[in-house]
Amino acid sequence: MWIFGAEMRNNSFIKKHQTVILLFLSILVGLLVMRYILSDVGRVPKSDYKVLKNMSVEVQHEDGSVDNFQSYLFNFSSRKDHIIMHLPLESDWKAEYQTINFFFYNSVVKAYYKDQLLVSYGENLKRHMIGHLKISIPVPLEAYGDEIRVEIDPQLDILEDNFDVPILMFRGTEFYYPMISQETTYPIFVMTLIGSFIGIIIFAFFFKTHVYASEGMWLFSLVFAITLWHLGNTGLAYLLFPREDLSAVCEYVGMYLLLPTAPLYASYETSRKVVREYLRVVGTIFLAFFLLCLILYIFPTGFQYTGHLRLVQTAQIVMVFSSMASLLFPGKKIKNNSDYILGYGLVFVAVFGILEQIRIILAGSITEKWPGFLQSFVTTGFSKILILLLIIVFITSYVFKVILIAQAGIEEKHLKYLAYTDRLTGLGNRQYLQDQLEVLDHSKKKDYAAIFMDINDLKLTNDLYGHESGDRLIQMVAEAIQDAMAEVEGFSGRNGGDEFVCIVFPASAVFEVENKIKEYLRNTKEKQNPPFPVSISMGSASYREVAEKIPMEKREHLTVSHVIRQADGKMYDDKYRMKKSRDQEISF
Repeated sequence: MWIFGAEMRNNSFIKKHQTVILLFLSILVGLLVMRYILSDVGRVPKSDYKVLKNMSVEVQHEDGSVDNFQSYLFNFSSRKDHIIMHLPLESDWKAEYQTINFFFYNSVVKAYYKDQLLVSYGENLKRHMIGHLKISIPVPLEAYGDEIRVEIDPQLDILEDNFDVPILMFRGTEFYYPMISQETTYPIFVMTLIGSFIGIIIFAFFFKTHVYASEGMWLFSLVFAITLWHLGNTGLAYLLFPREDLSAVCEYVGMYLLLPTAPLYASYETSRKVVREYLRVVGTIFLAFFLLCLILYIFPTGFQYTGHLRLVQTAQIVMVFSSMASLLFPGKKIKNNSDYILGYGLVFVAVFGILEQIRIILAGSITEKWPGFLQSFVTTGFSKILILLLIIVFITSYVFKVILIAQAGIEEKHLKYLAYTDRLTGLGNRQYLQDQLEVLDHSKKKDYAAIFMDINDLKLTNDLYGHESGDRLIQMVAEAIQDAMAEVEGFSGRNGGDEFVCIVFPASAVFEVENKIKEYLRNTKEKQNPPFPVSISMGSASYREVAEKIPMEKREHLTVSHVIRQADGKMYDDKYRMKKSRDQEISF
């Protein structure tokens, strides 16, 4: 029984969330297909490069001691350490125009062949000395069968991340070095960066007019910030901006932009008033801080993003944690698909976030002396999975939220349509007419005319031919009104029973509308030849016509009701004339 009950609960859970589950599965399949295609088509051929795993590293400490490592997994403990890398080159690899490529974070890097300086990086960067430096060392022909010596003076006390193995490539193709092993994620992140930037512009345009636009703008700003930071942090930004300073700026701008966008987006997802206010106030403060830093950097003020980098990183952790906590525990009593996507998705994001933080903490310590599984762990790209998952969760949740808002809007419009529409004719009902007439009075428009109509012999038709015939007669008159009003400005509706009202702009078009209604009914009667009589009585009056009949001092109190009353009186005159004419025909 317990097993049966658990199975029933699982089935009900799947049925309840099948849309979300199917969406995630389709996205997962799409990403796997994209990965397969890009890894096959866009991959840098392995024949174009060689991995220099056979290397050794010396880390010389200030006290004179030396740590030796026989692989690319090494560490250091102080910015006063001096690192020497030995990169042996086999004679069989000898070829002109080859370069050794690798990234190193926030350091001065110099490469030598024997005592000949081949290249130097990190010394001439005036505005920043942090970020992933892309090192490209030209290899002289005489170095094959020997080695290249790389000397590094770090500017930090720890290795920020694990060092990736150097790559030997032909000059010209080294441009693609950052994309090696990231052929799949690079185009995805670039498309995400471009798409999110376009999204920011679009939603900013509708910021004040659409209820979902403000949240959408901050969401796409957050996605833009995360993606920009990742491209700069991983060195992929070199493929977009092949300069050290611009690549570093991507990382810093993304990091600083993350400060306001995370809390501002999260403020739209929580139902807790205090938390929402906290996130919005803090987000606004950090937005002003971000804009100030950006202005100071653009203008020649000497400002450096790295001046208070550790403080900014601490603030970033606090803001991201606050935002994640508010998203995981929004305080909503009733949840929808958008909330479930956000909730369940962020659980997985949190798991990968914890794994990535553990990896970063261990990366600066794990060396070749540690167990193999830990060496594999610190080289695993949890951040790529984390960021892609985060982007998918945020955007998917937002899409579902917009769909719910759109559905609610459609339902509201449908209810409004039902409340303001006469079901038999499709015209506006009495409530619709009253609201429209009130709007017309407030608009102070004067160039209009009213038509008041009444169906002749409707009761007779109901009594002799049945109510279905009476309904058909009402529909025929409504169709005539709709046809006549199709090409003029104004509105019309069924006032109740056998009465109809039209308001026409300008007043000069009223006679055309009256003639079209009569002509339509005449043609319908000839084509359908109904057994019941088809005729209406109508009268019309314009605002100016009524205004001319009252004193000047009373005209400011003239409303559309007075105009309709005048048209109503003319309608009764028309009905009387028609009845008198018919009586004379019968008498004759």
